Amino acid sequence: MKCRFLSFVSVALLAGLVCFTSCKKEEQVVATFTASMEDCGDVRNAKTVLSGTALQWVEGDEIKIHSGTSAVFTATPLDPATTATFATTDGNFADAGSYVAYYPADNNLNQSTVRLPATQESEDGSLIGFPMHAYANGSKNLQFRNLCGVLKVNLQKTGVTVTSIRLTMGSPINGDYTVNDMLSNQATLSSTPISGTGSNTTTLVCNQSINTAHDFYIYLPAGTYSGLTLEITASDGFVCTKGPATGSVVIERSKYSTLTLGGNDLVFVSPYPEGVLPGVFTVVNENNVTCTVHFSKGNLQYKASTTTWRFADHQYDFVGDDTYGNVYENGVKSDNTRIGENRYTGWIDLFGWGTGNNPTASSRFDDYSHFVDWGVNTITGGGAANTWRTLSVVEWDYIFVNRPNASSKRGLATVDEVHGLVLLPDNWTMPNGITSLNTTLSDWTDNEYDVSQWAQMEASGAVFLPASGQGSGQIGEVGPYWSYISAEGNDHPQDYEYTDNDGIGLRFATFNIGLVATGYIGWPSLRLSVRLVRNEN
Repeated sequence: MKCRFLSFVSVALLAGLVCFTSCKKEEQVVATFTASMEDCGDVRNAKTVLSGTALQWVEGDEIKIHSGTSAVFTATPLDPATTATFATTDGNFADAGSYVAYYPADNNLNQSTVRLPATQESEDGSLIGFPMHAYANGSKNLQFRNLCGVLKVNLQKTGVTVTSIRLTMGSPINGDYTVNDMLSNQATLSSTPISGTGSNTTTLVCNQSINTAHDFYIYLPAGTYSGLTLEITASDGFVCTKGPATGSVVIERSKYSTLTLGGNDLVFVSPYPEGVLPGVFTVVNENNVTCTVHFSKGNLQYKASTTTWRFADHQYDFVGDDTYGNVYENGVKSDNTRIGENRYTGWIDLFGWGTGNNPTASSRFDDYSHFVDWGVNTITGGGAANTWRTLSVVEWDYIFVNRPNASSKRGLATVDEVHGLVLLPDNWTMPNGITSLNTTLSDWTDNEYDVSQWAQMEASGAVFLPASGQGSGQIGEVGPYWSYISAEGNDHPQDYEYTDNDGIGLRFATFNIGLVATGYIGWPSLRLSVRLVRNEN
């Protein structure tokens, strides 16, 4: 026989008695079990706690009962829900024999072994799936006993939503454990997992906002642990790492230990290198070489007065002209049309083809005799020289056309009133509260995001390419971006001399209303945007 009850059991497992009934229907004997649960400290806000004092069974809770055979039993909560029935017509459970039971049913491997998973779930600060054991001999009254203790992590950081907490100890904290004294009401777990199972890391998956303070519960085998380390990940992808602790942490069965971290202790930093967006994009180049890349955090910008390269502060930032654009320097609007002025101290973000060594190149053909990647430079906000590179046209084409589900991962958009194009990474999950991307490519209003909404999109890996025009025209209407030209047999030439006087600089896209395409751009002196990538490995 099998039994199981799949509820959200609190750290505060407060005693609740389940009723016992039996009946006959068409000569079938209904065996009904009752249950009570051991208290576990005084945690008051777990999901299964009713009015802060008594355990509440939830419809669908499951236990697993062994008695020669095994079966899963489902709870039927009564009124009050501190009681429930676990009934079956299976004749193997008709007699008042010897029974071993476990909660939750899916953590129980067999009569003497339970599995503590490496991933636990959190819901509204509650403890889900806290493992318990019960033994009854000559009775169907199951008195559940807690098998683990609890680490209660109290986080105090206003305005942060925690998506996961990764706990690491100096010894195993999950795996398959032997239940000692299973034929008694004094069962305990073995001190270590069964050989070949388990690890030192358990991750609590959650999605709770921290207001003044918030409790998160992780159940652990009893023991004394060293080297406690927490890796707390927020919804924007930033991570706070604490530890390893210098002292020991004691976890006692059926009790909880509290770890409190205040606002000053919780400093969240980007897990990615400087200037890198979180989204991962697979690209295949002209030599059929596959790699994964991250886009830079914004378009490339240059200030001639200080010979400084930088990435835009935001993906939706672009210089534009004297009226249209959102980049300022010392309160003065930057303007691409002032590129040739000797005293101009603002920024530009449109460049001729391959001008990594000559960003203010003129319209003379000789200024474009070689392709020099912009990534050869040291870029403020992007780290050291030779860290970044320009995609080839084949790689751009792969992202736009040839990758799996390419057409469903791009869409025209307006972000903070800036027109542009959204690209979604390989593995994409739409943030909560954000509608699915409209990929019809019919209008800039297909997808509209304010700054707050876009922050959620970006944290989930989305890329935005502003329609910053070409030269001094079509600002907000088109968005061509440069790619490098591939020499035959070379997947990333630093020098490529072209012989066509019309130029062969390539653009990957012109996203006007309804149009996305790759192709040639005639003149290398035509100024376009540059968005660099960084190889993941």
